[in-house]
Amino acid sequence: MFNKEAYERIKGEIPSNIKILAATKTKTSEDIIEAMNCGVRIIGENYVQEAEEKYEKLKNLFKEKKISFHLIGHLQSKKARKAVEIFDCIQSIDSIKLAEKINNACQELNKKIEVMIEINFGEEQKSGILIEHLNDLINQIKKLEHINLIGLMCIPPIGKEEETYKQMKELQTEYCLKELSMGMSSDYKTAINHGSTIIRLGTILFGERKI
Repeated sequence: MFNKEAYERIKGEIPSNIKILAATKTKTSEDIIEAMNCGVRIIGENYVQEAEEKYEKLKNLFKEKKISFHLIGHLQSKKARKAVEIFDCIQSIDSIKLAEKINNACQELNKKIEVMIEINFGEEQKSGILIEHLNDLINQIKKLEHINLIGLMCIPPIGKEEETYKQMKELQTEYCLKELSMGMSSDYKTAINHGSTIIRLGTILFGERKI
């Protein structure tokens, strides 16, 4: 169930230019409809297969309410075409191979898609690109005609949120990118203090996930 009171409280706390993404992994289509009816305009999903099932039920409502549908989880190259079909933005680009797959799918579908690059701060178990490879990836993505690189995204190492977000802001400034997708239910205020433009909220809006 969507927590309207929490959503309204957070909206009142944060600057008006900060966008709230409702992270709806494991949530039902009914939960998403409730969020949209309360004013949420960005929906984020982690998995293509789960997102596809919801998209088929909700695509007409998405169009009617002008919802932006984002992929915020890791994307396998083999699912790039399906992701391009259903999403408006893919936040988790981490290789030129994946970017090229997305670009080729966009060309076939006559579509241009917004993307963000996911940064990994040295955690082997997480996806994302290491900072030392970021410059090369950005330069390669800029050559792809059907991809519009709009920003950077990260999940910070636990206990290193503040320094991670500070570094993300420096990278955004260095590369003149519009968006910074960082901050979740537990640390969104810290992220906003360091320049986040999109906060990805799940637990605080929907309660704990079902395993």
